[in-house]
Amino acid sequence: RAGAPAAPVEPAGTVHRVIRRRRQRAAWLEGWEAVAAERLRQWAWLRDDERTRLGDHVEWMVRTKHWEAARGFALTQDMVITVAAHAGLLLLGLDRHHLREVRAVVIHPRTITRRGVWATSIRGVVTDGPRRVLGHAVGGRGPVVLSWAAVERDRRGDDGQNVVLHELAHKLDAADGLFDGTPQLGGPAERAEWVRVCTAEYRRLRREGPGEGVLRAYAAESPSEFFAVATEVFFERPAALRAGRPALYEVLAGYYGQDLADRDPAR
Repeated sequence: RAGAPAAPVEPAGTVHRVIRRRRQRAAWLEGWEAVAAERLRQWAWLRDDERTRLGDHVEWMVRTKHWEAARGFALTQDMVITVAAHAGLLLLGLDRHHLREVRAVVIHPRTITRRGVWATSIRGVVTDGPRRVLGHAVGGRGPVVLSWAAVERDRRGDDGQNVVLHELAHKLDAADGLFDGTPQLGGPAERAEWVRVCTAEYRRLRREGPGEGVLRAYAAESPSEFFAVATEVFFERPAALRAGRPALYEVLAGYYGQDLADRDPAR
């Protein structure tokens, strides 16, 4: 049409790059169930309808998030579906908006070096030295960063640790803008019960230490770490968590909309 503005000219290779990305994402999704069945230990616990919903969440994660490998690492279907399936597990009883701020997932081959200022294990003391971590979640629209070596370690272990669940739980925690150990909850009564139970359990852990309990000592670092560690255990060792800390299990079951303890083969 005369006088219509000219369409913007895309840089050379842009269209082809987008097409390749779409094809790559489609290829990642082919046969995703086999990968999830191998990588997600809870797969065997899920009903057919839950597996279907999980598949919808996996596709949403794969198609809408930015996926990146760091330091020359190459992404594989195994890596992408492993992370997406764990996200889908968390979302089975939640709305997707709880993970809306997960805009990108970055996977490193091994441990990750973080720089910045953070608190030490000594109260009131901070450091700005480099820190080696297995994963971290950046607030706001920042990425979830994971060590693939840690993901593989957790797959072989039975200690209730899961770095993917841990870092995604941090993003759930921060969905309301704060890393404070309290995710977005349904209403004032649910929030009050959450704060009452989690505060009591957190203080108990700091006072008594983990002992023979199911929560590891790292959960006592901060309320945010408490929630992330408790999430790991809720999904990895639900029967043990219900037996050892029943009140904590109940508020987590209420938040996640899942009651997994009776499905746990270890019960």
